[in-house]
Amino acid sequence: MELLNRAAAHRAATARAVRAARAARAVTTRAAAALAAALLLAAAPGATADAGEAPAPAAAPPAAVNPPGVHVLQPDGRIARHVDCPAGWICLYDGPAYDHGAVALLPGTALPDTGRLALPDGTRFTGRQGFSAWVNNSPAAYCWYPARDFGGTAMPMAPDSRGNAHDDALASLRPC
Repeated sequence: MELLNRAAAHRAATARAVRAARAARAVTTRAAAALAAALLLAAAPGATADAGEAPAPAAAPPAAVNPPGVHVLQPDGRIARHVDCPAGWICLYDGPAYDHGAVALLPGTALPDTGRLALPDGTRFTGRQGFSAWVNNSPAAYCWYPARDFGGTAMPMAPDSRGNAHDDALASLRPC
């Protein structure tokens, strides 16, 4: 039952974040990021519940702590399951078919080393387990790089586009 409650709380938080991201598309990138972050924090387990809702149960601590602005979409990197990228976010996928482990980034978030990200199941995005595909559903232009710390040739990620990082080459990314 606790697992069902946690899953319901996660779905509700994701739905609120998606609605907020859609509403924020018309405003500046910074305002959209602030709004989405505030809604995610408000929807986090342990936050004050809306009237009539039971508070969300405390979540188990994650295998690793990801940087601010990173939200886990598909927590099990071993399962080939597609999860849509929410409007207003930048998403990274472990599988080239936009499946397996996935994370979403708030617009404006930079990642100097994607290999430091982790899923709750302990999966890390390094080597052959690196990011293979991306979706930019945000209004911000991004660039990904084949080396950590934004090294190598910048590869563009235009707003409202998607693509593949062949051979799991996406090692870092930032707005460009």
